[in-house]
Amino acid sequence: MYRSAFFVVDLLLMSVASLLAVALRGASVEAVLDSPYHWMFAGVAVLCAMLVWPLLGIPRRPWRYFAASDVVHLVLAVTAVVLMTLFVMFTVNRSELVARSVPLLQWCLCLALLIFARVGVRHLPASAPVGRDGVPAGRQYVLLVGFNRRSEVYLRCIEALYPGRVSVIGILDDDPSVKGLMLKGKPVIGRPDNLISAIRRLRNHGVEISRVVVTVPREELSPAFNAACERLLAEAEITLDHFEGLFGAVRAPLASAIPTVDGPGVSPSLSADGVMAPGGGRRRYLAVKRSIDFVLALSMIVLLAPLYLVLAALVAVDLGRPVTFWQERPGLNRRPFRVYKFRTMGDAYDVEGNEIPLELRLSPIGAALRRLRLDELPQLFNILVGNMSFVGPRPLLPADQPERPEVRLRMRPGLTGWAQINGGRGLSVTDKSALDCWYVENASLWIDAKIIVRTVRFLLEGEAPPRQQVLNQAYGVLEDRRVLAKMSPAYGRATWRA
Repeated sequence: MYRSAFFVVDLLLMSVASLLAVALRGASVEAVLDSPYHWMFAGVAVLCAMLVWPLLGIPRRPWRYFAASDVVHLVLAVTAVVLMTLFVMFTVNRSELVARSVPLLQWCLCLALLIFARVGVRHLPASAPVGRDGVPAGRQYVLLVGFNRRSEVYLRCIEALYPGRVSVIGILDDDPSVKGLMLKGKPVIGRPDNLISAIRRLRNHGVEISRVVVTVPREELSPAFNAACERLLAEAEITLDHFEGLFGAVRAPLASAIPTVDGPGVSPSLSADGVMAPGGGRRRYLAVKRSIDFVLALSMIVLLAPLYLVLAALVAVDLGRPVTFWQERPGLNRRPFRVYKFRTMGDAYDVEGNEIPLELRLSPIGAALRRLRLDELPQLFNILVGNMSFVGPRPLLPADQPERPEVRLRMRPGLTGWAQINGGRGLSVTDKSALDCWYVENASLWIDAKIIVRTVRFLLEGEAPPRQQVLNQAYGVLEDRRVLAKMSPAYGRATWRA
């Protein structure tokens, strides 16, 4: 009800702004109200808003917690509505009955009315718990219990004190009316009674919760939640904090320094912001590679847009929403980012936190998507924004990284890589690490092109067995052995003895 009511108000404001834009251009109010064409103009704007608003998540951004980041989304939404309306009206009769300045007036008035309405609601004395989406990257992950003013205060303090180092992943609350809403970018992901299940689900996404913060008064907590907390403290190394007196006891944030790697063949320097800076020739190669990645990813996203819709519909029918699955993984220079895939399996845990067997989770459609590698298509957006590249070491979960992953994290993770075309799933962890290191040390546009061509062949013909010659090349060079020795001391000692 909350979102529906304010959505209707937004549509009314859009229609009023559209009619007012025509009136301000010179037509009288009576002429505007008596003209069917002008009503059609306002109606088209409303229909476009009904399409754009859900796509951009505007109804999920409550007015009471309206923030600067919401203004950006409003600008995008209003701009899209005005352009779509202009296109429709131009198609109908080349916009002959609408002056050229009307779309600009419509854009200004719509934005002004929508912002003023939200600012007014935000300053009302009533307190209604609501919020929005987007989890900033951090080194320490927190789960918040309670959707209220205290949670808003806690989130503001986290943003001010530990930006980029402490991340609140989600909120648990018993109120069914806030399900699906968000508070300052943090979504409501479940109920407090399902605390253990929520933590295990996040672990399946590659996020390890290290702290649970409770903003609900102690006397309002349910016995089921208290029992879940006792079980959690007994089973895992997770800190449980209550809001009262919390800010004098928050742990120091985890260190985010990136260790350097010394030795032959591995001599990156650190820039002012702590990012490993390659040499001149390497820098030019990476710049050209990034440009190719951007152009190619954008072109493929546009060309494959119908396929994205078909696959999303198949997943929605097969497994329900959401249609994508994400995991947070270390990227270039250890910076965490989210890898997206189409969902191929059901939830890993039930509502009680019990693990569901793998054979019951993988669907036939999901198995087909995996076999054809179509579940990887959403990663084109990771490539577009610069988190990934078409070619590079595959992004791994923190638990799957080598002991010393500095070498393979010197380049952006790739959609495909040297290890994938030289054995892929048939390789051991050590073999993959060796091949990834060889690629990082020898990467060039020629090798990237070779990997892409062989990836296409692999998709058509199937996975080839590991090639011993390529493995010997990765292991046989003295420089590579020293690199691998820094990644895995045990392996380094074994190779030096050999």
